Amino acid sequence: MEVIRATSTVTRIKLYLVACSLLAACFAVAVPASADNTVSQGFTTSRGDLASGTVMGLQPGGKRIVLPAISNKHYQLLGVVANKPLIALSDGNNQVQIVVSGTTYTLVSDINGPVRAGDKITSSPIGGVGMKAIDAGQVVGTAQEDLAATPTTTRSITDKKGKQHTVKLGTIPLQVAVGDYAGVQNDSKLNGILPPAFVTFARSIGGENVSPLRVLLGLIALIIGFIVVGTMLQAGVRSSIISMGRNPLAKKTIWQALTDVSLTALGVLALTFVAVYLVLKV
Repeated sequence: MEVIRATSTVTRIKLYLVACSLLAACFAVAVPASADNTVSQGFTTSRGDLASGTVMGLQPGGKRIVLPAISNKHYQLLGVVANKPLIALSDGNNQVQIVVSGTTYTLVSDINGPVRAGDKITSSPIGGVGMKAIDAGQVVGTAQEDLAATPTTTRSITDKKGKQHTVKLGTIPLQVAVGDYAGVQNDSKLNGILPPAFVTFARSIGGENVSPLRVLLGLIALIIGFIVVGTMLQAGVRSSIISMGRNPLAKKTIWQALTDVSLTALGVLALTFVAVYLVLKV
């Protein structure tokens, strides 16, 4: 009887192992090996030609419409167009699946220099293509491989000054994790001395990718401008009061001179704002 029971136990164990093998095989068929180990979410888009790996951003307006992200536009980064996500969340038709978590292949370029494993990736001047993040701003994730280790293609682009540049484009694995980036180490040291209100104001003008160094230069230019304007107004008012006390009959001429000084001060203030805008925007 003991031998029969032992044999029966061994048989049940074998059947259990066979069942586990069949379940594993069924799971392997249900989830292809080529699928990304990612979670994606559906978003509405007006573009029907989106390639997998495209970096996407949310169009301003709050309508959940997404477009290929471009660095000089105020798009909130969302993620990367999915290839074969493991889990896809959707609430309607005609949507594009965007990877919001996990590792997926992403289009990147060397516009901001060679991309290496561990670099933060942000949007670039080429729509839907990422680049290495240098300045502070939003990033879409972290590179998991060197761009130089993957096949690349070349493309010519023209900068704001009309000069042409040749850049390399390719796809690399990216750990998708949208968030804020403080910039390179030297720039990040400036974050502690910049007024938060001015940083917010500066990024509303220059965009999320404006560096702390440029924010600091803009703040210095603004302070200098206010000092110059304040000095001019103080000197003009003081001179007018003294002149009016010495020669009350010249009141009209004194007021005219004070008006001229005030207009000049307003002109200097306007030039200061233009200088700050150029520092933050160009």
